[in-house]
Amino acid sequence: MIRTTRRAVLWAALVLVLGGRSAAAQQSGADSALHRLSVSRDTLQVFLTQLDSILQDSAGMKSSDRVRARTTAQLIRARLDRGDFQAGDRITLQVDSEPALSDTFPVGPNQEIVLPVVGVLSLNGVLRSELQTAMSRELGRFLRDPIVRATPLIRVSVIGEVNKPGFYLVPPTAVVSDVVTAADGPTQNARVEKMWIERAGRRYIEGQPLQQLMAEGRTLDDANIRPGDKFVVPPQNQGSFFNTVRTVSIILSIPLTVYALTQVFKK
Repeated sequence: MIRTTRRAVLWAALVLVLGGRSAAAQQSGADSALHRLSVSRDTLQVFLTQLDSILQDSAGMKSSDRVRARTTAQLIRARLDRGDFQAGDRITLQVDSEPALSDTFPVGPNQEIVLPVVGVLSLNGVLRSELQTAMSRELGRFLRDPIVRATPLIRVSVIGEVNKPGFYLVPPTAVVSDVVTAADGPTQNARVEKMWIERAGRRYIEGQPLQQLMAEGRTLDDANIRPGDKFVVPPQNQGSFFNTVRTVSIILSIPLTVYALTQVFKK
């Protein structure tokens, strides 16, 4: 009885995160648990422990639930092992005692960054939530009592009725509305209340839920934004004109990428 109750409680916790609600809520819940940008190692480990316990005593579970739990556990385990940083990611550093180290640096193909004076530092196995501690520890091997501020950046795109469409590097702590501001704000023809965020070609969030996130000043992390997400700001009158705007915006984003990233680097 006790064992059955414990299994039920654990499974209920998983269902609360992964399902049992609308499709959008299920997606949001799963993302929050598994893909949240600044999730801590302890939180991921708690979810992994729960999933492992469920899988060890999975009698009576639906086959689809078992597969989902196993897949989720694998994803969490991989994230804990490899960390969050991939080739092409960027981080900003501010080191009070070393101005040369205060800049934006790209992550290399082996999850490494190359810093002036210091050389190569590995980010293998480091979560975004651990970046500050990891960089302070690593730089402490070369500098005496360094004061370090390290921020991970994610790349998102902004298209449609904004003044400077393109790709932008933003920290997870930026509020959702800051992404549109980074693109030099909406145009006079923009219908901001109808904007949406796309992920893999599908609308991830729009309408009232998105407006509420913006009104409450929620961060990209709160909104479960992922690298590669696209912010789309439609015009007052949609239709063929909007399709043209989107096409032009995508084309313009190629040269604007350099401009946008350069502007971020200078900050």
